[in-house]
Amino acid sequence: MRVLQWHCTNFKFEAVRKTPVADDSGDMMGEYDNSLVCLISYEKRDEGRHEEIIKNFLENLKIDVGRIKPSIVILYPYAHLSKSLGSPKSALDFLESLHSAIESGGIAVVRSPFGWYKKFSLSCKGHPLAEAYREY
Repeated sequence: MRVLQWHCTNFKFEAVRKTPVADDSGDMMGEYDNSLVCLISYEKRDEGRHEEIIKNFLENLKIDVGRIKPSIVILYPYAHLSKSLGSPKSALDFLESLHSAIESGGIAVVRSPFGWYKKFSLSCKGHPLAEAYREY
């Protein structure tokens, strides 16, 4: 899994058009202040490793949330970070599990819809931890 994170003053998105693999779960639109936006690309190598990846992601997320104090975490499926994507069904299952795990950990979280073209706007904060890239 590849993740690009932005600590945003403001993040706004809206689902615009379905792709052939679109799912209607997740928030179809939203606007959030002081958010940690996680653009997530699920890869073939992630299949069969969900528990391990979620555990490692949560460990890092708790550190990041403790340091930058966002009001909410936004899980934003983003296929454009990888050339080797996993199956859409596995990716959606993974994102749902990741969302549940974060929520169970007491962190406010929302998920944008999977398989949709979305428009978005953001204002990224300008501090040393405002942008991060990770691979799991």
